Amino acid sequence: MAGFMRRHKLLVSVGCLLLLFLCVKKGKQVCHYELFIPNQEPKVVWDVLADFSNIARMNTRITQWQLVDETGDMDRWSYRLITYEGMVGEWLFGPNVNKGEVVVEPVAPPDHYYRQEVYVTSSFRGLMTIHNSGTMNIHRSTSQQQGVPGTLLLHRTTSDCPLIFHWLCILETNFNRQVFLENLRKWFDKT
Repeated sequence: MAGFMRRHKLLVSVGCLLLLFLCVKKGKQVCHYELFIPNQEPKVVWDVLADFSNIARMNTRITQWQLVDETGDMDRWSYRLITYEGMVGEWLFGPNVNKGEVVVEPVAPPDHYYRQEVYVTSSFRGLMTIHNSGTMNIHRSTSQQQGVPGTLLLHRTTSDCPLIFHWLCILETNFNRQVFLENLRKWFDKT
């Protein structure tokens, strides 16, 4: 009986240490997205994406946002902002609070433009901090399927969620980006 109790305590201790490790150790989640927008110039797409008020309309999870400051000119423009974003289980965990900086700049006009965003996200009512970043390259392209000229948007996101939430972070990011890119596609469908 004493041996059973020692093994039970050992297993519980190892389980608690493993759980603690999974909560503290951060992983790296990288996701890639692509959207082709037919019959649109890269500059037009970039102009829409450079204005954060448009981003907030396309990202339906943003419930509130605040522009902190902005600097630069049309060669390199950056702004800092705070957003409040809904998430799975928001009623229990509260909204994500994102503090970040966005940089938009032409790379090789009129064919290539760039948008970068870097955020520190406070989640689970401030108990967890996640570093997120995203880059968008906006290129002139021709659709391989339709042979139509347009703009190709390549979007890459990176997060450093704790290992225990690895798949949840990927699901959240994928859902968020799919909705955003679908709304961006619809934005240009109506023009």
